[in-house]
Amino acid sequence: METSANTRRRRTERGPRSKSGKYKCRYPQRTRLIPDGLGCRTCISKKVKCDEQHPLCRRCVRLGLQCEWPGYQPSMSTRRRGLGPIKTRDAWTPPPIVPIPQSQAEPVDLDNLSRIEEISDSIIESPTTVHNHHLETRAFNLLFGTSETTSQLNGPAQEIETVEQEDHAPLSILLSPQPPLNFQATPAAILFARESGTDYAPSLGSNDSQAMSFYRGVLAPLKSTREAASSAHVLFLDLALQNTMALHFLLAVSHNELAIHLGPPDYPPQESWRHFEYGSEIFLTTLNPLARATYPDHVATMLSFLYMYMFWMRIPPLNAQNLCQLSVSVLTYVKSHGLYELCADSLSLSADTVLLSRILTYLYDRDGFCSFFGCGGAFASYGSENHDKRHRIWQLSKFIFASSDGHTTASAMPSTQRPLNAHILNVYFELISIHHDINCYSQAAESQAPRLLRKIKRNLAMAQDECESLSRLVVQCRRQGRNPPLMALVAVTFFHAIQIYFHRCRDSYFGQLPVSGEIQQALSDLITTAFHTVATGPVQLLERFQWSLMIAGMETHDPVHLQWILVNLSDPILKNLLNMVKEEQESPSISIKQLRQIIDPVFSW
Repeated sequence: METSANTRRRRTERGPRSKSGKYKCRYPQRTRLIPDGLGCRTCISKKVKCDEQHPLCRRCVRLGLQCEWPGYQPSMSTRRRGLGPIKTRDAWTPPPIVPIPQSQAEPVDLDNLSRIEEISDSIIESPTTVHNHHLETRAFNLLFGTSETTSQLNGPAQEIETVEQEDHAPLSILLSPQPPLNFQATPAAILFARESGTDYAPSLGSNDSQAMSFYRGVLAPLKSTREAASSAHVLFLDLALQNTMALHFLLAVSHNELAIHLGPPDYPPQESWRHFEYGSEIFLTTLNPLARATYPDHVATMLSFLYMYMFWMRIPPLNAQNLCQLSVSVLTYVKSHGLYELCADSLSLSADTVLLSRILTYLYDRDGFCSFFGCGGAFASYGSENHDKRHRIWQLSKFIFASSDGHTTASAMPSTQRPLNAHILNVYFELISIHHDINCYSQAAESQAPRLLRKIKRNLAMAQDECESLSRLVVQCRRQGRNPPLMALVAVTFFHAIQIYFHRCRDSYFGQLPVSGEIQQALSDLITTAFHTVATGPVQLLERFQWSLMIAGMETHDPVHLQWILVNLSDPILKNLLNMVKEEQESPSISIKQLRQIIDPVFSW
C-alpha cells in the first residue's frame, strides 16, 4: 500500500483539485509555437514563432538577442531550372549550324590510319594509300582479278551502260524475263535510301581496297561458322563484284564494319555514306522502268536489299522507321516479280535460282530479326504465311553449301559429317521461323493470338526434341576430346533464349519475380551453353547468338552473370539496348512493349 507521504507528494505535483474533481497541473507545460519555416535564424533555432519584422524581430529586441536572417536561397523549382524560365533570360540567339568545309574538317586520325594499314597488310599488301570515294580499279584488279574498267566504276552516271555490259559477265545472274516492276507501286518510303551523312560524317581515312580486304579476310569468316572460302558472305562478295550497284552497298557495309572494328563510332564514316549514296542513286534508277533498257537483275537487286539491312542494323540506335520501310520495299519487289513462286516452283536446278533462293533466305532471316524490335517483319511474315514455298526455297539455298563442301572440305572432313551439318542448319532455320512466329504473337490481336499460340507450342515441342539431340551430340564430342560443332552450340543457345522469349513476350515481363521453374531452367541452360559456345569459337558477329546473350542479360538477376554477358556481348546495338534497359528501368522487370519503346519512342508501335 502507498504511504501517506507518497500520496501527499503525488497530490502536490498534481496541484489542487478543480470543481469537477480532477487535479490541475501545478507546473503546466509551456506551449511552443512551431515555425512555418520563415523568420530569423535565432527564432527558428529556439523553435518559436517569429513576427518576421526586418531587420530586427520583436522577440530578439525584447530579449536582447542577436537577430540573424538567412541569406537568399532560390526556390527548389528555380534551382532545378537553372536560370529560371526562358522568358526571364536575356535575349540570345544560338549561332547557326553549317556543314564544315572540307578544308576545315577534322584531320584524319593517324592512329586509326596506322591500324587500318596493319589490318590490310596482314591480309594483303595495300596497293595505294590515297583515298577515293569511287571504286578503285587498281585495287580490285589486284585483289580479285576482275576485268571491270574505270568507266564502269566511277560513280552511278554510267549505270545504264554498265547494265548492258553485264550480259557478258562470266556468271549469268539474270533470271528469266519477268514483267517490269511498276515504279508507282513501289512505296514512296523507299526513297529513304537517299538520306545520308556524307556532308557531316567524319572520315575514317580508309580506302576501298582496305575496306574490301577487311571484309573478305576478317568480317566474312566471323559471320559464319564455316570455312571462309565456303561461306555465303564470300559468295555474295563475288557476286557484288559483277554489279556496280551491289558493290557500292557492299563497300558502304565494309567501311562501316572497319570503323566498328577499330573502335565503336557514333556514326558510320564518310566513306561508308558516300558509297551508300552512290548505290542508292543507281538503285532508284533501276526501279524506274522508264530509265531501264533491260529486264531487272533480280539477284543484284535483292543482294543490294541485303546489304541495306546489314548497313542500317549496325547503326545505333536502330532506326525503326527506315527498317520498316525497307521491309515493305523488299516485300513489294518480291510480290511484284513473283520471286517466291519463281524459286519455289522452279523445275530446273539452275545457278540463278539457287543464288536467289539463298539471298531470299538471308533476307527472311534479317527481316525476322528486326521484327523482334518492332522494326519491320512484313517480308518475314509473308514468308511464314507461305510455309511450303519458304521450305522449298530453303532446300534450294543449301545447294550452294553442298557444292562448296564437295570442293573445299571433302579431303579434310569425312563425308558422313556433311549430313550432320545439314541437319544442324535445318534445326537452326526452324528456330529462326519460330522466333518470327513469336514476334508476330507478341504483337497480334486477341482474336489471332490463340491460333499463333497453338502453332508456336507445336513447333517448340518438335524443336526441343531436335535440340536435345544436339545437346547429346555436344556431350559426346566433349567426352571424345574433340570440339563440338560450333553451329550446334549456337542453335541450342538460341533455343533456350527462344523459350524465355516465348514466356515473356505477351503477358509477362523480362526479369519478373517470382521466376517460374521452367524459365529458371531455361536461363540456367542458356548461360551454361553460351559459356561453352564462347569457349569453342568466335561468335562476335553471329546475331542470333548475340541476341540470346541479350535475352539472358534482361532475365538474370545475378550480377556475376550480367557482368559476363556484358563482356561477351559485342553487338553495339544489342549491348547499348541492354545497358539502357538496366539503367533506365525503375523496376527489375520490363515488357517487350516497353523494350520497343526504348528503341524508338517516336515510332508508333
